[in-house]
Amino acid sequence: MDRQSKSGDLRTDTWVTVRSQPSTPTAMILAEDLASTMGKLTLHRCKSALPFAGKYRLIDFALSNCVNSGIESIGVITQYQSRSLHTHLAYGRPWGLDRSGAGLALLQAYQVRAGIDWYSGTVDAVQRNLDFVAQSPAEEVFILSGCEVYSTDLTVLVAQHRKSGADLTIASVPIDGKAVSRHRTLIIDDEGRAQALMPVGNPGPSPMAITGIMLFNSAVLRKRIDEDAERLDSTHDLVRDLIPWMISSGDRVMVFQHAGFWCTAQTASDYWQAHMDLLAEHPALNLQDAAWPIRTQQEARPPTRLASGARVSHSLLSEGCVVDGTVEHSVLSPGVYVGPGAVVRRSVVMHDATIEERAVVESAILDSDVIVGPQARVGKACRRAPTSYASMPEQITIVEQGTHIPAQETILPDPVAAGWILPSTHRDVSSARVRAG
Repeated sequence: MDRQSKSGDLRTDTWVTVRSQPSTPTAMILAEDLASTMGKLTLHRCKSALPFAGKYRLIDFALSNCVNSGIESIGVITQYQSRSLHTHLAYGRPWGLDRSGAGLALLQAYQVRAGIDWYSGTVDAVQRNLDFVAQSPAEEVFILSGCEVYSTDLTVLVAQHRKSGADLTIASVPIDGKAVSRHRTLIIDDEGRAQALMPVGNPGPSPMAITGIMLFNSAVLRKRIDEDAERLDSTHDLVRDLIPWMISSGDRVMVFQHAGFWCTAQTASDYWQAHMDLLAEHPALNLQDAAWPIRTQQEARPPTRLASGARVSHSLLSEGCVVDGTVEHSVLSPGVYVGPGAVVRRSVVMHDATIEERAVVESAILDSDVIVGPQARVGKACRRAPTSYASMPEQITIVEQGTHIPAQETILPDPVAAGWILPSTHRDVSSARVRAG
């Protein structure tokens, strides 16, 4: 409190109360998504380290939304296959988080005493890192998925959370049709308060799908997590167990209706489809928005080079690519080479893959460092009009990291998964099968 007269002299009879503003929430990002079925794409990395849109990683979106929203104290909870993720994060440098007193913390599972080592669930992972939350003066903490793609100003959610007096605010999106069979949904009242969490495939009226964007009151979170740890019937999952427990305990669980782009890739086919959606004439996710940049680790790569034989349309090409063939409706990560006469269609090609002379890659995902030999073929030709790439069903072929496909060989999807498979509903993408071409 200050005492001051109009002339600037200190006085003893006039008091002005200066109210402190609430602290910016801290955030914890969960790098794992054990409910997803990404197959061979996550054999060598955790899901949040998966490349997306060529140059980014999935975790870049959660981190960038935090930083763009003024959140500067962030912990990333990691466990499985985390080496490439740790390298990518670089202690927060790409996001301006390499600083003392705040910044980015890597919260890796560790053994605190005999018999306790790996996280046993998302609730356990958060509980064992509540000391990170306690270091902040903030009264709220975001718990975010590091595996979802979205672009949103989190300060709007914070404002609603505080105005409504919520103990937990969950960002949710309205869904219908086939999406209802794949997401847990909330029943909410006219006030926007959650009344019940519905199981997958059993939605209530006007279903709202839960996203991985949640803002908790820190004290309430600690209390409910401690209670969950004592429950013998709990699987210690944030969504499956903790949210219903909070609702039944009378906590004020509110819903924030997320109006922007949001995508969660639960399967490899979802992942492929999300990339095809980026290639629409007017994509829902605007990666060119300079006012809301998605930051990432910048690689020291030369500019992309299009040689005389290059034919490129409706595609995203990252730095360091060299193209001397045809690329249509595809996304290329840094360092991809497409040789003379080679064709890449409706595909996602990751870092430093090589498609040699007159090879064909169609409706496929090539992981990093894959080599497709001369005149080899990956994937099955699509029976459709070339302009309908984004909405028609596909059968996807996945090639594992570091695979070398010899010249004139063919890789097709496994016949067990034959047929045209809708990416949004197919659960398990088949293994690649090699045969003589």
